Amino acid sequence: MSISTSANFFSIKKKLSDKAVEDLFVALRATHGVTGHNEFKHTRENLGGARWSAICFRYEGAPAFLDEATDIRETLCGFLMLVEYEKYAAVLHARLGLLPSFKTKYLAAVPTARVEGAIATADAIFQKMRMRNMSVSPYAMQNKTLEAPNLANVVGPGGSRRYAPRNYSVLSGGSQRSATPSTGRISIRSARVNLAGAVDFVITVINALRDDNPAVSPFIKSFARPVTLAEALEASEPTAIAIDTTVLAEAFDSNGTGIRLVREAEGIIELSAEELTVLIEQLERPLDISGDGRVRTADDPASGEEVASIALNKNRIALRSLSQAPASEVLVESLGVPLGEDDDRKSLREYLDEANALIVLFDDVRLAYIDGQVFRDETLLDGGDGFLQYFRADASLSNVTSEKGEFTATHTAFDQTCTFGAIVDHIGANDAILLCDDLGDEWADFIGLKEEAGLTQVCFYHAKHGALSLGASPFHVSVSQAIKNLGNMTFPENSMQAKLQTWGALYVAPNQTTQIPRTIRSNAPDLAAALSRTRTAPDVMRRAVIVTSSVSRQAIADAFAAIQNGQKPSPSFVQLYWLLQSFFSACTEVGATGSIVCQP
Repeated sequence: MSISTSANFFSIKKKLSDKAVEDLFVALRATHGVTGHNEFKHTRENLGGARWSAICFRYEGAPAFLDEATDIRETLCGFLMLVEYEKYAAVLHARLGLLPSFKTKYLAAVPTARVEGAIATADAIFQKMRMRNMSVSPYAMQNKTLEAPNLANVVGPGGSRRYAPRNYSVLSGGSQRSATPSTGRISIRSARVNLAGAVDFVITVINALRDDNPAVSPFIKSFARPVTLAEALEASEPTAIAIDTTVLAEAFDSNGTGIRLVREAEGIIELSAEELTVLIEQLERPLDISGDGRVRTADDPASGEEVASIALNKNRIALRSLSQAPASEVLVESLGVPLGEDDDRKSLREYLDEANALIVLFDDVRLAYIDGQVFRDETLLDGGDGFLQYFRADASLSNVTSEKGEFTATHTAFDQTCTFGAIVDHIGANDAILLCDDLGDEWADFIGLKEEAGLTQVCFYHAKHGALSLGASPFHVSVSQAIKNLGNMTFPENSMQAKLQTWGALYVAPNQTTQIPRTIRSNAPDLAAALSRTRTAPDVMRRAVIVTSSVSRQAIADAFAAIQNGQKPSPSFVQLYWLLQSFFSACTEVGATGSIVCQP
């Protein structure tokens, strides 16, 4: 044998026996339709204090690069090895996978904290990391990957605190190591090893997993921290769920070994691209959790209708039902068999539950359940001071009664009692250039520019009005618009001709022409040249600003003070926190600064 040192690690929840392993091997052969002899098979043999089992056999499958209906078959050789040691097990495999029924009965996931303690050691130098945003908002950047010789030198706390690590690679003890905590996969880069080397690798990793008090890297502590579900439920309640649809996207891209989504309609039919888009949009929509028992409903916040349910189990949150079409009607098949012939076809609900695709938020704003694990954002221990730094109060918004005001054919300026008027007369008053970009191919409601003391500042203002609230609803559209247009803050050259024509015209309100110039003011002899300079200016500061009358900075501060005093925040405030954290983070990703201008 000659294999790489990489395996999936589990804790053993039910004692294994020779019969259990033999039954696994029989089921593996049956799954692949194998009737011939094994290349080799060993059952629970002793080596170095561990027990190891292994099977290898040949089977036929359709080539990944041909249509699944082809009659052409290629002969593949599959291998699976199971090593048991000190109440842990490791699976090393190629072209064979552990059967879900065996895994469910005998094995359990290794807690994220133990994987972290084994790989993210105090001396570890992080070189690559893939992260998931702790937000159920469809407007947030869901995943990002960072890579550098030493990530600690290039990633600050502001760029990490809203993310939970999904997998990472580190340099530790002179070797390259990687881990995917959600699946328990751990690899140590080395020359390929024989049987004794494979068992020794497993024993070494399991001994590290067994350490109850590991020294963990300070770098990873700046990210979201893992806690047990029992700990989370003892002190808080789940308030909202959504589905991490990236698990579907990753399965679609599995080069012939992944899945297809189908539905029944006089036979089995694969979902079209249009149907898939509708399904993904439905799954990504946040739902409100209600009830106080082990099983709880998940309701559409718009209609109040129950569309799903969850079960709060001992170690995980299960997706119990998806009751609304199209999600309730979708089935999942393996690409390894022809369309409609998968005897192991399962419902979308079952697939998502097995993949731990649930994202759950709690009334403790620090917590989020991702990849079958609860994470806590420890930075909220500062009482919200870091969050409040993004908010600026402006008294002019206290007098606002609408977003855009009223219009007549003789209007030459926006009303002072609307959000647009507050931006022109107060919030953007110091901008030497101020352009109204509302309606049409809109980048922002207003764009401000000023050059002062050798520094250049560009502001994209996104205006909203509404009743005072501590909920996320008033911000969804603004956050979406702001994030979508972050790339336009560089004034892309291929868009400028059309934009200059727009800014040179009068503002036309819905169903009403006005005399309001879109170029509110400009001190530039040549507007095009002034905007062009910002494209290459080395010292430009770009700010995405949401201007809203629907929130009070003092109300935000009071909410955090109440949290510090032990009060539970409302579910809507939890969603507001994560939505705006996602906005601030998205701005940081492109070198911009996000902020909120609101009522005092």
